[in-house]
Amino acid sequence: MKHTLNRQRSLEMACLSQLTYVAYNQGLEAVRDILKSGCSPLVRQYETIEFIQAPRALISTSDFACCGLALSAPNEIAIAIRGTENLDDYFLNLLAESNSQGIHSGFDTFVERFWEQLQEFILREYNSRKDVFITGHSLGGAAATLITKRLQKSGLKLIEPYVLETYTFGAPPVSTEEFILDTPLYRFRNAGDFIPHLPEIIAVAIKRIPGLRGAIANWKPGLLETLSNYSHLEAEYLIENDYSCRQLDEPDISKIWQWVQFSRILLPQLRVKTQGDEEKSGVKARLRKLVQTLIQASLQEHRAIKYVERLNFGNLPPWIK
Repeated sequence: MKHTLNRQRSLEMACLSQLTYVAYNQGLEAVRDILKSGCSPLVRQYETIEFIQAPRALISTSDFACCGLALSAPNEIAIAIRGTENLDDYFLNLLAESNSQGIHSGFDTFVERFWEQLQEFILREYNSRKDVFITGHSLGGAAATLITKRLQKSGLKLIEPYVLETYTFGAPPVSTEEFILDTPLYRFRNAGDFIPHLPEIIAVAIKRIPGLRGAIANWKPGLLETLSNYSHLEAEYLIENDYSCRQLDEPDISKIWQWVQFSRILLPQLRVKTQGDEEKSGVKARLRKLVQTLIQASLQEHRAIKYVERLNFGNLPPWIK
């Protein structure tokens, strides 16, 4: 579905996504000061500022942390969700199975942990005069997509006329089955960021690395099929190194293939020769090493602040010193 891209709005959503990390790392008050006063033209002034709290994604824990921002101004509501915390999270992302609807179970569980809080905020703040924007980076972008889907299915479905738009930055795919949104989704990827296509890259690498395909089939049956079936929604907006932004109807497979070729440097470590339980342990370690190596090489372009910088034509926001 074709939509008209508003670069300034996209930049604002990238800023909000990046500010979720600031809240997590530097404290809530640092972000509250920025949002209360506004930082035109990057971030508008918000009157209501709440912090979404939830246990850390993808692991079992009772420790709560800030995982997002719930914001309200006279004419809009903005929801921003924080992304992945460390390299191991990417590995856990790949191992999670899809649920009965084909949705990534880890992402869906993450959204479920704060859904009640989010529902309460939207019901309190929303009226038919407010537009709603959902955004997030990396894991947060996956969560933003699922939040939009829930808004379209639940009793929270917004009353027309309204605008409901979703902006994601470096986000992974969320489903192995057909997944349709009725509202615009703007899915951004920096030219050097291949983490959003990690399931596809890993699936191709597994098929081509000697011994790894059979060993993984013995260790975790169905993993290769699941990785191969994940697909993105809507077209991708590719942000080039010269700050131009173009819409791709299909991913740039030629460049993705370069990353698959890159994985060949790990062949000596990834060959599987052992048997039984030792083999299963070795396969997991080798797959983890492959994932971490690919991510490390792409991580600089994947960072949330890099999306802000690219959309802002090479300029960092004033809260980054």
